[in-house]
Amino acid sequence: MAGANMFMIYANSEGSNVTLSARDGKNHNQPMFDQGIQAYLLEGSGIANGTMTANVRCSSCIKWQASTLDVNSTKTAWIWAAKDGPAVNSDSQGANLQMHDSNGQFSFDLTQARSGNSLNPFIARAATTTATGSSPSATAAASGSNSEGGSDSAGGDTAGGDSGGDDHGGTKGRNILIAHGVLMCLAWVVFAPLGAIIVRAISGSKVVRMHYGTQILAYVLALTGTALGIYIAVKISAVGVYHPVIGLLVMGLATVQPVLGTIHHRIYKIKGQRTWWAVVHVWLGRVVITLAIINGGLGLLMAANTRAGEIVYGIFAGLIWLGWMAVAVWSEAKKATARESADGQKGDAEKVESS
Repeated sequence: MAGANMFMIYANSEGSNVTLSARDGKNHNQPMFDQGIQAYLLEGSGIANGTMTANVRCSSCIKWQASTLDVNSTKTAWIWAAKDGPAVNSDSQGANLQMHDSNGQFSFDLTQARSGNSLNPFIARAATTTATGSSPSATAAASGSNSEGGSDSAGGDTAGGDSGGDDHGGTKGRNILIAHGVLMCLAWVVFAPLGAIIVRAISGSKVVRMHYGTQILAYVLALTGTALGIYIAVKISAVGVYHPVIGLLVMGLATVQPVLGTIHHRIYKIKGQRTWWAVVHVWLGRVVITLAIINGGLGLLMAANTRAGEIVYGIFAGLIWLGWMAVAVWSEAKKATARESADGQKGDAEKVESS
């Protein structure tokens, strides 16, 4: 299977679910796990009645290695392979595997393999087939009618799991995903940079309150968006994926910011000058907002957003970030000029006094 792009599954250490390992087939050696492939299991995956089911979502599989998957093809070539014997029982995605005992090939009509607005089409389909009185396995057999030369179970797309009455796999899930993206964009691309710009570009007695108000609004929006993001990540078993991990890190650091800002402001009112608390508050804020903006782009990639949507977000967020940085540089230059002027006036006064 040299040159093949593979999804390999085997029983986990407890034998209660499957371990998904996306691997590259190079030469005719054992394929090795590729950490760069953004593939993970969705709800409905598991082991039941001796059958392993893997519902897989992949955000980077249209272009994989040197090959490109034609999603408009009505007859894409696929291969399968299986190994008989004891279960592997490993949670490691890089587990050492023995060579397969059997293999075959089949084809898929990818024009019929579109999920629409569903975050988890396997769950959505299971609910539909159950409602109409058909079993998921029957639906899988029907959907595999276009396959050629493979085993009856080669398709492996039975939905499995408990469908229940929750619509997180369909329109509801898509709406939650959109709400998450909108809230996070408003928080980190609009209001958080705006709050940082206000405190640099505007002077007056109310500027601190304006800064607080804007940043608190951004934090509340981000906190709400984070709750929705956690809900989605749990439902699609993606809590450990890069985007949620970075998002939780950002929120953790953002939670520290109000504390640093309050300490800095109180000390400033007493001493009348900036302290290291202010330096930490300012630079941590810049790091957090920048990381959040970058993570927004990673979120679009994970959600398999349209290329146009990614470009629009990149341009909009990039312009906001550049404008914010321009104000920050202008503000620091203005303060440096003021300090030089004050030092010059102080020096002139000392000369006059000494003369």
